[in-house]
Amino acid sequence: MLLRTRITLIVALGFSVLMLGIWGATVLRDRVAEAREGEVAIAGQSVLWREIVAFQTSNLSRILERVDRSAPFRTALAAADRPGIASALSDLGVDVSDPDTALEVVGADRELIYSAGGASPARSVLDAGSLDRALKGEAILGLRQVAGNRILVLATRTIELPGKGTVVIVLGRDASIGMDRFARGIGASTTLVTVRGRVVASTDMRLWERAKLDIAPRQALSRRIELDGHDCSVTSIPVEDINGSTIAALVSLIDNTETLQATSLIRRSAIIGAILMAVLGVIGLNMFLWYSFRPLEEAIDVLQALARGDTSVTVEHTGSDEIGRIASAVLALRGNVQALAEARRQRERVRRRQGIVISGELKSLADSIDPTDREEVLALLANSSRLEKDDELKRVARVLHDLSRRIIEQHTRLSSMVVELREALITKTKLAGLQQELEIARQVQLAILPKEFPPDARVAVHGQMTPAREVGGDFYDYFMIDERTLGFVVADVSGKGVPAALFMAISRTLLRSTALFERSPAGCIRRLNDLLAVENEQMLFVTLVYGVINLDTGQVTYVNAGHNLPYIVHRGGEVITLPSTKGMAVAVMDGFIYTEGTFKLEPGDTLFLYTDGVTEAFDVDENAYGERRLETLLATGAADWSVPELSERVLASVHIFERGAPQADDITCLTLRYFGSKSARHST
Repeated sequence: MLLRTRITLIVALGFSVLMLGIWGATVLRDRVAEAREGEVAIAGQSVLWREIVAFQTSNLSRILERVDRSAPFRTALAAADRPGIASALSDLGVDVSDPDTALEVVGADRELIYSAGGASPARSVLDAGSLDRALKGEAILGLRQVAGNRILVLATRTIELPGKGTVVIVLGRDASIGMDRFARGIGASTTLVTVRGRVVASTDMRLWERAKLDIAPRQALSRRIELDGHDCSVTSIPVEDINGSTIAALVSLIDNTETLQATSLIRRSAIIGAILMAVLGVIGLNMFLWYSFRPLEEAIDVLQALARGDTSVTVEHTGSDEIGRIASAVLALRGNVQALAEARRQRERVRRRQGIVISGELKSLADSIDPTDREEVLALLANSSRLEKDDELKRVARVLHDLSRRIIEQHTRLSSMVVELREALITKTKLAGLQQELEIARQVQLAILPKEFPPDARVAVHGQMTPAREVGGDFYDYFMIDERTLGFVVADVSGKGVPAALFMAISRTLLRSTALFERSPAGCIRRLNDLLAVENEQMLFVTLVYGVINLDTGQVTYVNAGHNLPYIVHRGGEVITLPSTKGMAVAVMDGFIYTEGTFKLEPGDTLFLYTDGVTEAFDVDENAYGERRLETLLATGAADWSVPELSERVLASVHIFERGAPQADDITCLTLRYFGSKSARHST
């Protein structure tokens, strides 16, 4: 490459590096600005949302203050006059027929005295802790998730009623009202999404469905996306409830296409202008260098001919300048080149004879190694002979070094193989004994589970467990506490394998023995928790659902300690989820007080309990089975299936869904069907 060409390329490279540096600094600045804009957007939207919620709770508090001062309302409430209550509230501007408004009155015994609007007639919108605070006179203000896809902005007021004592008035309005104000305030499409991914409300549902955003509701987020050819900024802020827990995320989308297009046009124009100036500068420099180096290039052509061995070439230019001095040096160089060429030919003949002798010896030595290495050494000799004809000694030294290395490696491999073979024989013997012990442990574990429930016209029970390994950490049990009371339990021990199996056996034994003298499920689980939490060095814990059923009345009392929610399949086919009692997993912390739940099974109703091995089964594509698929299966005829058939159909559905994927966790099911105290059972 010509010198002037190299100089031109170096200058062009310098221009390129400079332009890349400017471009990189611009990109870095834009990213820093974008990150700062995202932080400002998150902070601003968070403040705006808190102000909107504060404004709404303030309005609700003022309404509750008017309700508290209303004599007609107090009189109607004390007399349990629902029409009078509704009339008094209507006079105060509270429309109890509006589904977006929820009003309820809770007594000191935590029972609902009155509920209207969007409030549930079955349970309070407040959790137990918030209700206790409200009964003590504390004003509860903020958000509360009352359903899977509904969030209320609520406020409370505590009053005293003659004959009823302390009561709490709870007034709430749908959070979508405040979300609409939020969207208008920032001029964006806004969507309220729960932590489980359910949409509570959206100002543009079609846009949300097209965006298909992957949002982590508990983390603030600000980023840019491309949607239908438009550049949009997405901002997500966590939404907290009255207890300070994150229950949802407020996601906003703003179209910034016009602003970004204008910025991009300016940037492209600047880049094109800089490139044109650089190209013109490089072209001008190259033309100047060509003119300056033209005499020197003529002298270089003569030197190149001499370098090729053409000693007949002469230099026409003579004189005392630089070209003349080069010509004199070329004439002296000619004689030196001829003498050097003759010496090189003599040295090459000697090296070639030495290389042939040593190559023969190396071929003989290669016969002492294994066939594969021998062929590679011979091939290396052949390749080296073709590639390095001008240096036989160098070729032979390379082959000798490779041959020595192969002999050492062969000896090392043989020594390692002997050691590994000895260790493999010892490991194989130990593994066979361990597998036999695990099989015995599996048989013992399955043997301690109940087999069949004794025939009883009032109830039918069936349990099934499929361990993911030789032994598992799940268990189920059912037993008669007395002649009309049946206890049942389904549990899942943390972890897998032998430690979980041992902890399972201890938990089942302690639960059964405790249940015989502690009839209350809450008291029984509390005692079990205290026993297991003592000296629990392995930090294992158990999630379970334990309940007792009165076989004469169908009344069920139960405790859910951090376990999957069971299902009730009514005789008509309706499937409902059993409410959680908000209990902590057993053996996590001693002294925990568990709360009981009650419900009643009608003749023909079925109770289905399971472990997370059902809903957290994965197929070959890493998709989870999920609660929705299980609910759909139960709704397709579980009320008509026999008790053993229901568990078998669930297990078969899980295996079909997995499509050959290995079982990830223990699968345990327990089915209980109640027939009533006086009706005979025709089919289990």
